[in-house]
Amino acid sequence: MNDLLTAFEVLLAVYKDGAYCNLQLNKTVDGASNQAIVTRLVYGVLQKDVQLEYYLGKSVRKRPSKTVAVLLKLGMYALTYINSIPPYAVVNNIVDICEKYGKRQLKGFVNATLKSFDAKSIPLPKDKFEALSVETSTPLWLVKAYCKQYGYDRTKEFLSFEPCYDEHIRPNTRFWDMQQLKEALDKKGVEYVESIAGGLVVTNNSYIKALNSEGKITYQAMTSMLAAQAMQVEDGENILDMCSAPGGKAVYISELADVHITACDIHPHRLQLIEDYIRRMNARNITVQYNDGVQFNKEYVDKFDRTICDVPCSGLGVAGKKADIYLDASMDKCIELSKIQYDILVNASKYTKRRIVYSTCTTLREENYNVVGKFVKENANWKVVEARQYLPDGKGQDGFFIAILEKV
Repeated sequence: MNDLLTAFEVLLAVYKDGAYCNLQLNKTVDGASNQAIVTRLVYGVLQKDVQLEYYLGKSVRKRPSKTVAVLLKLGMYALTYINSIPPYAVVNNIVDICEKYGKRQLKGFVNATLKSFDAKSIPLPKDKFEALSVETSTPLWLVKAYCKQYGYDRTKEFLSFEPCYDEHIRPNTRFWDMQQLKEALDKKGVEYVESIAGGLVVTNNSYIKALNSEGKITYQAMTSMLAAQAMQVEDGENILDMCSAPGGKAVYISELADVHITACDIHPHRLQLIEDYIRRMNARNITVQYNDGVQFNKEYVDKFDRTICDVPCSGLGVAGKKADIYLDASMDKCIELSKIQYDILVNASKYTKRRIVYSTCTTLREENYNVVGKFVKENANWKVVEARQYLPDGKGQDGFFIAILEKV
Protein backbone atom coordinates (compact mmCIF):
# COMPACT_ATOMS: atom_id res chain seq x y z
CA MET A 1 0.00 0.00 0.00
CA ASN A 2 2.90 2.37 0.72
CA ASP A 3 3.68 3.05 -2.95
CA LEU A 4 0.09 3.81 -3.91
CA LEU A 5 -0.50 5.81 -0.73
CA THR A 6 2.60 7.94 -1.27
CA ALA A 7 1.68 8.50 -4.92
CA PHE A 8 -1.86 9.45 -3.90
CA GLU A 9 -0.62 12.00 -1.36
CA VAL A 10 1.57 13.65 -3.98
CA LEU A 11 -1.24 13.67 -6.55
CA LEU A 12 -3.72 15.09 -4.07
CA ALA A 13 -1.35 18.00 -3.39
CA VAL A 14 -1.05 18.62 -7.14
CA TYR A 15 -4.76 18.35 -7.99
CA LYS A 16 -6.24 20.02 -4.90
CA ASP A 17 -3.56 22.48 -3.80
CA GLY A 18 -1.91 23.29 -7.13
CA ALA A 19 1.50 21.98 -6.01
CA TYR A 20 4.21 21.45 -8.64
CA CYS A 21 4.58 17.70 -9.09
CA ASN A 22 8.39 17.69 -9.31
CA LEU A 23 8.78 19.75 -6.13
CA GLN A 24 6.15 17.71 -4.28
CA LEU A 25 7.82 14.47 -5.37
CA ASN A 26 11.25 15.65 -4.26
CA LYS A 27 9.85 16.67 -0.89
CA THR A 28 7.97 13.39 -0.43
CA VAL A 29 10.14 10.62 -1.83
CA ASP A 30 13.65 12.00 -2.38
CA GLY A 31 16.06 9.18 -1.54
CA ALA A 32 13.31 6.74 -0.58
CA SER A 33 13.55 3.11 -1.67
CA ASN A 34 10.22 3.33 -3.50
CA GLN A 35 11.13 6.52 -5.36
CA ALA A 36 11.08 4.94 -8.84
CA ILE A 37 7.63 3.36 -8.66
CA VAL A 38 6.06 6.37 -6.91
CA THR A 39 7.52 8.71 -9.53
CA ARG A 40 6.18 6.51 -12.30
CA LEU A 41 2.72 6.45 -10.73
CA VAL A 42 2.59 10.21 -10.18
CA TYR A 43 3.95 11.18 -13.59
CA GLY A 44 1.83 8.53 -15.26
CA VAL A 45 -1.45 9.70 -13.76
CA LEU A 46 -0.71 13.33 -14.63
CA GLN A 47 0.40 12.52 -18.18
CA LYS A 48 -2.70 10.39 -18.74
CA ASP A 49 -5.04 12.81 -17.00
CA VAL A 50 -7.20 13.54 -20.06
CA GLN A 51 -7.49 9.84 -20.83
CA LEU A 52 -8.23 8.93 -17.21
CA GLU A 53 -10.87 11.67 -17.03
CA TYR A 54 -12.56 10.07 -20.02
CA TYR A 55 -12.40 6.61 -18.41
CA LEU A 56 -13.78 8.02 -15.19
CA GLY A 57 -16.68 9.65 -17.00
CA LYS A 58 -17.54 6.33 -18.67
CA SER A 59 -17.26 4.38 -15.39
CA VAL A 60 -19.43 6.39 -12.98
CA ARG A 61 -22.86 7.97 -13.24
CA LYS A 62 -22.06 10.98 -11.06
CA ARG A 63 -18.64 12.56 -10.71
CA PRO A 64 -17.25 11.94 -7.21
CA SER A 65 -15.43 14.44 -5.00
CA LYS A 66 -11.93 15.51 -6.03
CA THR A 67 -10.30 13.24 -3.44
CA VAL A 68 -12.18 10.17 -4.65
CA ALA A 69 -11.68 11.14 -8.31
CA VAL A 70 -7.90 11.26 -7.75
CA LEU A 71 -8.05 7.89 -6.02
CA LEU A 72 -9.98 6.33 -8.90
CA LYS A 73 -7.66 7.81 -11.53
CA LEU A 74 -4.66 6.43 -9.64
CA GLY A 75 -6.31 3.01 -9.48
CA MET A 76 -7.26 3.08 -13.16
CA TYR A 77 -3.75 4.07 -14.16
CA ALA A 78 -2.15 1.32 -12.08
CA LEU A 79 -4.59 -1.29 -13.44
CA THR A 80 -3.90 -0.23 -17.03
CA TYR A 81 -0.18 0.57 -17.06
CA ILE A 82 1.57 -0.97 -14.02
CA ASN A 83 2.18 -4.71 -14.38
CA SER A 84 4.32 -5.01 -11.25
CA ILE A 85 1.32 -4.54 -8.92
CA PRO A 86 -1.32 -7.31 -9.17
CA PRO A 87 -4.83 -6.02 -9.97
CA TYR A 88 -6.30 -7.34 -6.70
CA ALA A 89 -3.58 -5.51 -4.75
CA VAL A 90 -4.32 -2.27 -6.63
CA VAL A 91 -8.04 -2.47 -5.82
CA ASN A 92 -7.53 -3.48 -2.18
CA ASN A 93 -4.95 -0.77 -1.54
CA ILE A 94 -7.01 1.96 -3.18
CA VAL A 95 -10.02 0.93 -1.06
CA ASP A 96 -7.85 1.05 2.09
CA ILE A 97 -6.64 4.55 1.16
CA CYS A 98 -10.26 5.57 0.66
CA GLU A 99 -11.03 4.58 4.24
CA LYS A 100 -7.85 6.18 5.56
CA TYR A 101 -8.91 9.50 4.05
CA GLY A 102 -12.30 9.48 5.74
CA LYS A 103 -14.31 8.18 2.81
CA ARG A 104 -15.34 4.91 4.47
CA GLN A 105 -18.90 5.20 3.18
CA LEU A 106 -17.54 5.16 -0.38
CA LYS A 107 -15.41 2.01 -0.06
CA GLY A 108 -18.03 -0.10 -1.80
CA PHE A 109 -18.36 2.40 -4.64
CA VAL A 110 -14.59 2.59 -5.16
CA ASN A 111 -14.23 -1.19 -4.94
CA ALA A 112 -17.02 -1.86 -7.45
CA THR A 113 -15.81 0.84 -9.87
CA LEU A 114 -12.26 -0.49 -10.01
CA LYS A 115 -13.22 -4.17 -10.08
CA SER A 116 -15.42 -3.60 -13.13
CA PHE A 117 -12.93 -1.26 -14.84
CA ASP A 118 -11.27 -2.42 -18.06
CA ALA A 119 -9.73 0.26 -20.25
CA LYS A 120 -9.80 -2.02 -23.31
CA SER A 121 -13.58 -2.34 -23.09
CA ILE A 122 -14.19 1.42 -23.20
CA PRO A 123 -14.63 2.58 -26.82
CA LEU A 124 -13.00 5.75 -28.07
CA PRO A 125 -15.20 8.70 -29.06
CA LYS A 126 -16.46 8.61 -32.65
CA ASP A 127 -15.24 12.14 -33.39
CA LYS A 128 -11.65 11.86 -34.62
CA PHE A 129 -10.45 14.91 -32.71
CA GLU A 130 -11.99 13.70 -29.47
CA ALA A 131 -10.56 10.23 -30.08
CA LEU A 132 -7.09 11.66 -30.64
CA SER A 133 -7.46 13.69 -27.46
CA VAL A 134 -8.19 10.53 -25.46
CA GLU A 135 -5.60 8.36 -27.22
CA THR A 136 -2.78 10.85 -26.65
CA SER A 137 -4.17 12.30 -23.41
CA THR A 138 -4.04 15.83 -24.79
CA PRO A 139 -6.68 18.49 -24.03
CA LEU A 140 -9.25 18.70 -26.83
CA TRP A 141 -8.76 22.45 -27.33
CA LEU A 142 -5.06 21.83 -27.92
CA VAL A 143 -5.63 18.91 -30.29
CA LYS A 144 -7.88 21.13 -32.41
CA ALA A 145 -5.38 23.99 -32.34
CA TYR A 146 -2.54 21.67 -33.39
CA CYS A 147 -4.61 20.08 -36.17
CA LYS A 148 -5.42 23.53 -37.52
CA GLN A 149 -1.74 24.47 -37.45
CA TYR A 150 -0.02 21.22 -38.48
CA GLY A 151 -2.77 19.03 -39.96
CA TYR A 152 -4.30 15.93 -38.38
CA ASP A 153 -1.66 13.38 -39.46
CA ARG A 154 1.35 15.43 -38.33
CA THR A 155 -0.38 16.24 -35.05
CA LYS A 156 -1.16 12.60 -34.38
CA GLU A 157 2.44 11.67 -35.11
CA PHE A 158 4.12 13.97 -32.61
CA LEU A 159 1.44 13.64 -29.94
CA SER A 160 1.78 9.85 -30.07
CA PHE A 161 5.45 9.80 -29.07
CA GLU A 162 6.07 8.36 -25.62
CA PRO A 163 7.75 10.79 -23.20
CA CYS A 164 11.55 10.68 -23.34
CA TYR A 165 13.20 11.24 -19.97
CA ASP A 166 16.77 11.16 -21.24
CA GLU A 167 18.86 14.24 -20.48
CA HIS A 168 20.60 16.57 -22.91
CA ILE A 169 24.09 17.58 -21.79
CA ARG A 170 27.10 19.49 -23.05
CA PRO A 171 30.67 19.82 -21.78
CA ASN A 172 31.92 22.83 -19.88
CA THR A 173 34.46 23.86 -22.51
CA ARG A 174 36.53 25.67 -19.91
CA PHE A 175 37.28 22.24 -18.45
CA TRP A 176 37.35 19.90 -21.47
CA ASP A 177 36.05 19.53 -25.02
CA MET A 178 33.40 17.26 -26.48
CA GLN A 179 35.86 14.56 -27.52
CA GLN A 180 37.26 14.33 -23.99
CA LEU A 181 33.75 14.09 -22.57
CA LYS A 182 32.87 11.29 -25.01
CA GLU A 183 36.01 9.37 -24.02
CA ALA A 184 35.10 9.71 -20.34
CA LEU A 185 31.57 8.46 -21.02
CA ASP A 186 32.91 5.56 -23.08
CA LYS A 187 35.15 4.48 -20.18
CA LYS A 188 32.13 4.43 -17.87
CA GLY A 189 29.98 2.58 -20.40
CA VAL A 190 27.54 5.47 -20.72
CA GLU A 191 25.69 5.39 -24.03
CA TYR A 192 24.98 8.67 -25.80
CA VAL A 193 23.54 10.08 -29.01
CA GLU A 194 24.67 13.35 -30.56
CA SER A 195 21.93 15.93 -30.95
CA ILE A 196 21.20 18.56 -33.59
CA ALA A 197 22.45 21.17 -31.12
CA GLY A 198 25.87 19.60 -30.72
CA GLY A 199 25.17 18.18 -27.28
CA LEU A 200 24.62 14.60 -26.14
CA VAL A 201 21.41 12.81 -25.22
CA VAL A 202 22.13 10.45 -22.32
CA THR A 203 20.28 8.44 -19.71
CA ASN A 204 20.80 10.15 -16.40
CA ASN A 205 22.81 8.25 -13.78
CA SER A 206 25.03 8.91 -10.76
CA TYR A 207 28.11 9.57 -12.94
CA ILE A 208 26.29 12.18 -15.07
CA LYS A 209 24.90 13.81 -11.92
CA ALA A 210 28.40 13.97 -10.41
CA LEU A 211 29.87 15.57 -13.55
CA ASN A 212 27.10 18.16 -13.45
CA SER A 213 27.65 18.92 -9.76
CA GLU A 214 31.37 19.37 -10.41
CA GLY A 215 30.68 21.81 -13.25
CA LYS A 216 32.37 19.57 -15.83
CA ILE A 217 29.13 19.28 -17.80
CA THR A 218 25.74 20.90 -17.61
CA TYR A 219 22.23 19.81 -18.40
CA GLN A 220 21.04 22.10 -21.18
CA ALA A 221 18.06 21.76 -23.47
CA MET A 222 18.60 21.68 -27.23
CA THR A 223 16.46 24.80 -27.64
CA SER A 224 18.69 26.69 -25.21
CA MET A 225 21.86 25.70 -27.07
CA LEU A 226 20.45 26.37 -30.53
CA ALA A 227 19.12 29.77 -29.47
CA ALA A 228 22.54 30.71 -28.08
CA GLN A 229 24.26 29.52 -31.27
CA ALA A 230 21.81 31.54 -33.39
CA MET A 231 23.11 34.71 -31.72
CA GLN A 232 26.40 34.27 -33.68
CA VAL A 233 28.22 36.36 -31.08
CA GLU A 234 31.59 37.91 -31.90
CA ASP A 235 34.50 38.85 -29.65
CA GLY A 236 34.16 42.21 -27.93
CA GLU A 237 30.38 42.43 -28.18
CA ASN A 238 27.94 43.46 -25.47
CA ILE A 239 25.16 40.87 -25.08
CA LEU A 240 21.80 41.02 -23.28
CA ASP A 241 20.00 37.92 -22.00
CA MET A 242 16.57 39.32 -21.08
CA CYS A 243 14.92 36.30 -19.42
CA SER A 244 18.03 34.54 -18.25
CA ALA A 245 17.22 32.21 -15.34
CA PRO A 246 18.54 29.68 -14.61
CA GLY A 247 21.48 31.05 -16.62
CA GLY A 248 22.31 28.29 -19.09
CA LYS A 249 22.15 30.44 -22.21
CA ALA A 250 24.29 33.22 -20.73
CA VAL A 251 26.94 30.78 -19.54
CA TYR A 252 27.00 28.96 -22.88
CA ILE A 253 27.31 32.24 -24.82
CA SER A 254 30.22 33.20 -22.57
CA GLU A 255 32.01 30.06 -23.80
CA LEU A 256 31.32 30.76 -27.49
CA ALA A 257 33.21 34.08 -27.68
CA ASP A 258 34.99 36.72 -25.61
CA VAL A 259 31.93 38.86 -24.89
CA HIS A 260 30.33 40.62 -21.96
CA ILE A 261 26.85 39.44 -21.02
CA THR A 262 24.18 41.14 -18.92
CA ALA A 263 21.90 38.39 -17.60
CA CYS A 264 18.54 39.63 -16.32
CA ASP A 265 15.49 38.31 -14.58
CA ILE A 266 12.64 39.62 -12.49
CA HIS A 267 12.65 37.62 -9.22
CA PRO A 268 15.44 37.52 -6.58
CA HIS A 269 15.37 33.71 -6.34
CA ARG A 270 15.76 33.46 -10.11
CA LEU A 271 18.68 35.88 -10.06
CA GLN A 272 20.25 33.62 -7.44
CA LEU A 273 19.82 30.65 -9.78
CA ILE A 274 21.87 32.52 -12.39
CA GLU A 275 24.58 33.35 -9.85
CA ASP A 276 24.73 29.70 -8.75
CA TYR A 277 24.96 28.51 -12.36
CA ILE A 278 27.81 30.94 -13.11
CA ARG A 279 29.68 29.81 -10.00
CA ARG A 280 29.26 26.09 -10.75
CA MET A 281 30.48 26.51 -14.32
CA ASN A 282 33.27 28.95 -13.41
CA ALA A 283 31.92 31.34 -16.05
CA ARG A 284 33.32 34.82 -16.63
CA ASN A 285 32.22 38.18 -18.05
CA ILE A 286 28.59 37.85 -16.92
CA THR A 287 26.85 40.58 -14.93
CA VAL A 288 23.60 39.57 -13.23
CA GLN A 289 21.00 42.34 -12.98
CA TYR A 290 17.39 42.75 -11.97
CA ASN A 291 15.30 43.89 -14.93
CA ASP A 292 11.64 43.45 -15.77
CA GLY A 293 11.58 42.63 -19.47
CA VAL A 294 8.04 43.95 -19.86
CA GLN A 295 8.97 47.40 -18.52
CA PHE A 296 11.01 49.78 -20.68
CA ASN A 297 14.48 50.50 -19.27
CA LYS A 298 15.93 53.71 -20.73
CA GLU A 299 19.41 52.80 -19.42
CA TYR A 300 19.50 49.86 -21.86
CA VAL A 301 18.69 51.83 -25.04
CA ASP A 302 21.15 50.95 -27.86
CA LYS A 303 23.51 49.46 -25.28
CA PHE A 304 23.71 45.91 -26.66
CA ASP A 305 24.93 44.42 -29.92
CA ARG A 306 22.76 41.32 -29.63
CA THR A 307 19.90 40.23 -27.39
CA ILE A 308 18.43 36.84 -26.64
CA CYS A 309 14.78 36.68 -25.57
CA ASP A 310 13.91 33.20 -24.33
CA VAL A 311 10.53 34.50 -23.25
CA PRO A 312 8.08 33.13 -20.66
CA CYS A 313 5.72 30.75 -22.45
CA SER A 314 3.14 28.02 -21.96
CA GLY A 315 5.83 25.33 -22.15
CA LEU A 316 3.58 23.05 -24.21
CA GLY A 317 6.58 21.81 -26.19
CA VAL A 318 7.98 20.11 -23.08
CA ALA A 319 4.68 18.57 -21.96
CA GLY A 320 6.24 15.12 -22.23
CA LYS A 321 8.68 15.98 -19.44
CA LYS A 322 6.45 18.23 -17.35
CA ALA A 323 3.55 15.98 -16.55
CA ASP A 324 1.34 18.59 -14.89
CA ILE A 325 1.64 21.25 -17.60
CA TYR A 326 -1.77 20.54 -19.18
CA LEU A 327 -3.66 20.85 -15.88
CA ASP A 328 -3.63 24.64 -15.93
CA ALA A 329 -3.21 25.31 -19.66
CA SER A 330 -5.73 27.03 -21.90
CA MET A 331 -5.79 29.02 -25.11
CA ASP A 332 -6.79 32.14 -23.16
CA LYS A 333 -3.64 31.85 -21.05
CA CYS A 334 -1.51 31.38 -24.17
CA ILE A 335 -3.01 34.55 -25.65
CA GLU A 336 -2.25 36.45 -22.43
CA LEU A 337 1.32 35.16 -22.54
CA SER A 338 1.69 36.30 -26.14
CA LYS A 339 1.04 39.90 -25.02
CA ILE A 340 3.90 39.64 -22.50
CA GLN A 341 6.13 38.05 -25.14
CA TYR A 342 5.39 40.86 -27.57
CA ASP A 343 6.18 43.56 -25.00
CA ILE A 344 9.51 41.90 -24.19
CA LEU A 345 10.39 41.71 -27.89
CA VAL A 346 9.49 45.39 -28.44
CA ASN A 347 11.71 46.45 -25.54
CA ALA A 348 14.54 44.24 -26.78
CA SER A 349 14.40 46.03 -30.15
CA LYS A 350 15.04 49.35 -28.40
CA TYR A 351 18.06 47.97 -26.58
CA THR A 352 19.67 46.15 -29.51
CA LYS A 353 21.85 47.40 -32.37
CA ARG A 354 22.20 44.25 -34.52
CA ARG A 355 20.44 40.95 -33.82
CA ILE A 356 17.67 39.53 -31.62
CA VAL A 357 17.00 35.84 -31.10
CA TYR A 358 13.43 35.14 -29.94
CA SER A 359 12.75 31.64 -28.58
CA THR A 360 10.12 29.64 -26.71
CA CYS A 361 9.60 26.04 -25.64
CA THR A 362 6.08 25.91 -26.98
CA THR A 363 4.44 24.61 -30.13
CA LEU A 364 1.57 27.05 -30.65
CA ARG A 365 1.62 29.60 -33.45
CA GLU A 366 -0.05 32.12 -31.12
CA GLU A 367 3.15 32.38 -29.04
CA ASN A 368 5.61 32.01 -31.89
CA TYR A 369 5.02 33.04 -35.50
CA ASN A 370 2.15 35.36 -34.56
CA VAL A 371 4.24 37.30 -32.04
CA VAL A 372 7.20 37.69 -34.40
CA GLY A 373 4.94 38.44 -37.37
CA LYS A 374 3.12 41.20 -35.51
CA PHE A 375 6.44 42.66 -34.37
CA VAL A 376 8.02 42.98 -37.83
CA LYS A 377 4.75 44.30 -39.25
CA GLU A 378 4.78 47.13 -36.72
CA ASN A 379 8.56 47.68 -36.69
CA ALA A 380 9.78 48.17 -40.26
CA ASN A 381 13.39 48.60 -39.13
CA TRP A 382 13.57 44.90 -38.19
CA LYS A 383 13.34 41.83 -40.42
CA VAL A 384 13.05 38.09 -39.82
CA VAL A 385 16.15 36.29 -41.10
CA GLU A 386 14.95 32.83 -40.10
CA ALA A 387 12.09 31.32 -38.08
CA ARG A 388 11.67 27.64 -37.37
CA GLN A 389 9.28 25.53 -35.33
CA TYR A 390 10.70 22.29 -33.94
CA LEU A 391 8.37 19.49 -32.85
CA PRO A 392 8.95 16.65 -30.35
CA ASP A 393 10.62 13.63 -31.98
CA GLY A 394 10.37 11.04 -29.20
CA LYS A 395 14.17 10.81 -29.04
CA GLY A 396 14.94 13.64 -26.64
CA GLN A 397 14.04 16.64 -28.80
CA ASP A 398 11.30 18.79 -27.29
CA GLY A 399 9.02 21.20 -29.10
CA PHE A 400 10.46 24.70 -29.42
CA PHE A 401 10.64 27.76 -31.64
CA ILE A 402 13.52 30.02 -32.67
CA ALA A 403 13.33 33.23 -34.71
CA ILE A 404 16.33 35.34 -35.74
CA LEU A 405 15.67 39.04 -36.30
CA GLU A 406 18.10 41.66 -37.58
CA LYS A 407 17.99 45.41 -37.73
CA VAL A 408 17.54 46.78 -41.24
